[in-house]
Amino acid sequence: MTRAWTVRGGRFGQREETALNENLVIAGWEETTGDFSHYQTVEEFREALRGFYPSEGVHTVNNWAHQLWRFCKIMRAGDLVVMPRKYQSVVAIGRILGAYEYRSDSPPGYRHVRPVKWLNVDVARAAVAGDLRDSMGSLLTISELSRRNAVERVTALAEAGSDPGYAGYIQPPANPATLKQEVDEAGTRQLTARDLIGLWNWSRRTADAIEDVDHALRALGLSVEPHFTAGHLNSLVTVSALDTAEPAQGTAGPEAHEDSGTATVSIEDDSPTKDFTWRIGNLPLATNVVTVTVEESLGRAVMHMVENDFSQLPIVDQHRRLVGVVTWESIARAKLGRRQDTIADARTLQYPPTAREEEELFARIRDIQRHGFVIVVDAENVVTGILTAADLAGELQARIQPFTVLEEVERRLRRAVSC
Repeated sequence: MTRAWTVRGGRFGQREETALNENLVIAGWEETTGDFSHYQTVEEFREALRGFYPSEGVHTVNNWAHQLWRFCKIMRAGDLVVMPRKYQSVVAIGRILGAYEYRSDSPPGYRHVRPVKWLNVDVARAAVAGDLRDSMGSLLTISELSRRNAVERVTALAEAGSDPGYAGYIQPPANPATLKQEVDEAGTRQLTARDLIGLWNWSRRTADAIEDVDHALRALGLSVEPHFTAGHLNSLVTVSALDTAEPAQGTAGPEAHEDSGTATVSIEDDSPTKDFTWRIGNLPLATNVVTVTVEESLGRAVMHMVENDFSQLPIVDQHRRLVGVVTWESIARAKLGRRQDTIADARTLQYPPTAREEEELFARIRDIQRHGFVIVVDAENVVTGILTAADLAGELQARIQPFTVLEEVERRLRRAVSC
């Protein structure tokens, strides 16, 4: 059975060109020496890494052992491999051709390799749907893309440059121990924020729930990105090991990790920074956003706006990246100016206001008041939602009305008592 993997090209992308030019995927770990092909178990990898990195923590060494185990023993010829480019908005996709090789004559960090045939080296990152892109964006050097029809979707990306997406439901792990096991085996595990806190029998993100889940994750040596408080309960988060990346080049200590660039996190640190800020992603955003492209007719945009009672429509490219917006006002200006009936002629003169889910809500209220909306985009400027003034007013009513009712009840009770 074909599987799909992510193999990163180094903290600074230093191995990417060599990998592409020589048709390889390269594991890194420059402090290691010797052929790993004779190791038969994860424990043997773990023991070897303890010798190469004696100052690293247990969780770090265990995670690295599982990554190298995947690279040397689990990957098979015929499997797909994805290499996200560090400083380009593209990913390279290839097919593994053969077994693990140790190249003793190569420079440190370039010795553990597998031969590949690159199928498509410039797939636009924006063409990858957000859930799969988040999995590819894991800080692990080597991880498996194992859920949400990943193999079929990576195949489509390699062949056609587009991601068919996934609309199904993935069953969450049965318990925290299973979550830990799945992260060890695959490198990452995606699930919704709701399913994550549900593993510890929480259904709401109260202060106690956040503290409990954060502490439990650290005790298991796990981290979550984005944090489960950053978006709404049904948004996806990616769980991985606390210490995921190989050491930086020329560094054997914990102070500089290959892909994260951060210090090793101690699981004994019991004072996490708790984020109770009200963020845009905490609101029930409209996520199935109706959009139009520049090539479509203005009449089609008007039809969408009338049918759905919209005041604006985002304009996107083939990968749903935001390129503009059309509003009733901009349509009227185009008509009065006797311009052609095209989306390009009717879009607003100014670029539409955008926001990320993790942004603080109250910092963007002025923009919502001024424009009547903000369009929510991800790191690749792909449209993921829209927040309008009407949405904000409805949410504020839902949150504030109970307090105003209580205040009214209190006043009436005081009046009754005083009489």
